[in-house]
Amino acid sequence: MSESPPDLPRLQAIETYLRLLLNRVQQRVAEVEQWQATRRASARPSSPPDWTVQMNVSADPRPVAVHHGECTVGQPRVRPITRQGAIEALTAGVEACALCRPDRELQVD
Repeated sequence: MSESPPDLPRLQAIETYLRLLLNRVQQRVAEVEQWQATRRASARPSSPPDWTVQMNVSADPRPVAVHHGECTVGQPRVRPITRQGAIEALTAGVEACALCRPDRELQVD
C-alpha cells in the first residue's frame, strides 16, 4: 500500500479512526432499518370493511348504493357500514351494487 503511512503509530491511529467510523455507520444503518420497519408496519393497509355505502355528491349526501367492502365501484365516495346497516339500507330502498351484489349474500330481496 503506497498511500498509507510507513510507521506503525500512524497506521494504528488510522485503524482506530476507521473502526470508530465503521461503528457510527453500522449504528446509523440499524437506526434506518428500524425506522423503515416501523414505517412499513404503520403503512400496511387495514383490512377493508365488510360493507360500504356509496354516498351521492350533492350538498345533501344520501346513500346511493350498498357494496361489499372490497368493491371499488363508487370509490372514493363510500363509507364503511355494519352488516346490520347494510341490511337496513337495502330494505329501506338503497340500491345494491350491480357488480358485487351484496343483496345476495345478505339475502335481501
